[in-house]
Amino acid sequence: MKVPGFFDGVIAALAISLGAAAANLLFGHFVASGALFQAVLWGATLAYLAYLLRRSRARTGRIVVVSAWAFATFACWLVGASLSEQVLLYAGLIWLVRSLYFHGSIVAALLDLGLVALGLAAAVWALLNTGSLAASLWSFFLVQALFRWIPDLDRDPAGSAPRATASASSFQSAHRVALDAVRKLSQP
Repeated sequence: MKVPGFFDGVIAALAISLGAAAANLLFGHFVASGALFQAVLWGATLAYLAYLLRRSRARTGRIVVVSAWAFATFACWLVGASLSEQVLLYAGLIWLVRSLYFHGSIVAALLDLGLVALGLAAAVWALLNTGSLAASLWSFFLVQALFRWIPDLDRDPAGSAPRATASASSFQSAHRVALDAVRKLSQP
């Protein structure tokens, strides 16, 4: 699994926050602030999930991730979930996707959960001090860029490959050697 670099995360945070600022500038006078915040939250989450899926080497589950986002968005709209409930739901979705696509152990996933909580705290702090949605998103996603340095405890000390892959390749080479030995014994 290829973990995005820190600067990739900073660029994603910058793009998302600039998109939020542009949406606020363009639609702030025409759309109620709660509806605008909700729409920006939906778009920012989708953009970050697309960024994560693009940076992941795994090709399975992409449709499921986008479908889960769409289902969560529709469900929030249908039941009229509060903004804080939606923020927590989407933060949980981001954590779940990163845990499944980029982390190989429970400890790494729990550390990532702590990073998401820290990002939420930074976003709330920025929103309370500046009143800016763009600054809040910038703070949240800037903290999320740090997930690159969460240690993956499922890797060998050299960090070259996960243990399961290393043992699978060892098994494959042993299997080939055994097949070659059986072929040599069966030939006259």
